[in-house]
Amino acid sequence: RNLSFDTEEEALEEMLQRFGGVTYVRLVLHPHTGTPKGSAFAQFETLEGAQKCLEAAQEGPEGGGLRLDGRVLRMDPALSRDQAQQLRGAPGGTRPRTGTRNLYLAREGAIRPGSQAAEGVSDSDMAKRARDPNVGVSRTRLCLHNLPKALDTPRLRVLLRRTLCHNGGAPLHIKECRVMRELRGQGQSLGFAFVEFETHEEALGALRRLNNNPELFGPHKRPIVEFALEDRRKLRLREQRIQRGLAKAKAAKPTAPSEISQGHTDAPKGSGGQDPPGKAPPSGPSGTPWAGFRTQGPGVRGAPGTPRNKVLAVPSHRGPKIR
Repeated sequence: RNLSFDTEEEALEEMLQRFGGVTYVRLVLHPHTGTPKGSAFAQFETLEGAQKCLEAAQEGPEGGGLRLDGRVLRMDPALSRDQAQQLRGAPGGTRPRTGTRNLYLAREGAIRPGSQAAEGVSDSDMAKRARDPNVGVSRTRLCLHNLPKALDTPRLRVLLRRTLCHNGGAPLHIKECRVMRELRGQGQSLGFAFVEFETHEEALGALRRLNNNPELFGPHKRPIVEFALEDRRKLRLREQRIQRGLAKAKAAKPTAPSEISQGHTDAPKGSGGQDPPGKAPPSGPSGTPWAGFRTQGPGVRGAPGTPRNKVLAVPSHRGPKIR
């Protein structure tokens, strides 16, 4: 138990083989999502190998035991099916569900492709059963939570420029920076904001630099930065509204050639205009432990066009990030 969700069966088997021959290693996966549950079963070829492994896992409360991927593993002899059923039926054997979010009902009634329940279901019906196909994670848009209530949009933009370009690098192209407020933007700050960058590299570097950073607002109020969830249907409607507005403005007042050269453009006009596009912001020195989990390598697993061998955890927080 207590395995990291990113631990592979091969890495666990390699660690266990120093105690003796291993017959098999199997990770326990969630029946609906297919994601690891943080536990696994392993069988040794001999009883001596299993006993050595159990003894090594019990050595000392501090600094001892078996560690893998930065986590201390908990080893116990596996129970048979009959023993597990007896414990489940005993008083206190079933753990009561706690909390008010009722997350255990999120997958109730789900039909997975390839399962027995999906036999005979048409492709059109399976497409309708897909969970929110229009909601996805943005690659360039971030959601910043846990912001001070006194922080407004101009001050946040200045803070981002100063923090992300402190090493003298090229300034960022921030396409959107907006602190969300009550009463259609006129009331008190809601404590979170949306920031969109020009490229995915800039957004990823900004997340790694800002997330959980104790230097921005103090160690007791650290920003929570995540890639924002976006509803593609609302994005399409927003783009259609913008195009209709541009068409009406063009029909009402044709733009002269002289006005095009002197009018508003998206190019930077010094410090007062938009940020010119530049390189990705520094992702923070390697000694910043507050940055959190990082995807490794130039080809991020799970990105479009790249092979995906591991099952990455899907963000479970849902709320104001959804557009």
